Amino acid sequence: MAGAQPGVHALQLKPVSVPESLRKGNKFMKWDDDSTTVTPVTLTVDPKGYFLYWTDQNKQQQSEVN
Repeated sequence: MAGAQPGVHALQLKPVSVPESLRKGNKFMKWDDDSTTVTPVTLTVDPKGYFLYWTDQNKQQQSEVN
């Protein structure tokens, strides 16, 4: 580009802001694409937004890395 300085350019991203309702847990419906079963779950997100946790009605917890 014209006028661009040579060297390394760093992109600074803003920290992720996870709403308190997701940090404390909120109700959602979970389903799999290959099934017609819908399961009500409580979804919780860690404060930095790295991990998603959901707990089903049987209190079984699963997690997923974002």
